[in-house]
Amino acid sequence: MDVKEALLKRRSIRKFKSDPVPDDLLQELFEAARLAPSGTNHQPWRFVVVKNQRIKEQIQNAAFNQRFLSEAPILLVCCADLSSYANNTRKRVQELVDAGVFGPDAFDNYPNIDKQLDENTLKGFIPHAMLNVALAIEHIALRAVSLGLGTCWVQLMKAKKIAQILDLPDNLVITALLPVGYPNQDPPQRPRINLEEIIYKVLD
Repeated sequence: MDVKEALLKRRSIRKFKSDPVPDDLLQELFEAARLAPSGTNHQPWRFVVVKNQRIKEQIQNAAFNQRFLSEAPILLVCCADLSSYANNTRKRVQELVDAGVFGPDAFDNYPNIDKQLDENTLKGFIPHAMLNVALAIEHIALRAVSLGLGTCWVQLMKAKKIAQILDLPDNLVITALLPVGYPNQDPPQRPRINLEEIIYKVLD
């Protein structure tokens, strides 16, 4: 299956078969996430794999009782690790300098590059980190299609409550929930707007 076919076949799946997802396929999904791009190559994505039924039901209750979250055999809690922005920044920038993307003065654009970052400074990275995690999640979603699996992005949730359920440290910020399993439905593609509507301006 090529990328375009996966794009065309991907659906938000909310009905799953009870069949377990083999560990080797789950590893394929994480490998897809690992290969995702990220700003300055910080790779902030972290995943909690929830198979325990009781915990899935607790998360469901904290996500406005969306029942398919506990019915899927696997529920991924997709998180952004803010601590990744406090580690190896000089090394990551050096990678870009070595690749010829930036000149040696690039280090001047990272004023906190060698400093211990405080909690408030790290919180400033939340939007950036969550955007990068979203790239990894979509890699998972498309790889899942190619493996015959279904997923569904879920952001309607009480993230702080779920963090408490999972006893997550403060540096992990939940970005989305992603149930994973074999689809028990084949929904049609939902309407998409026309190309003309998404191209705001062309500057020749």
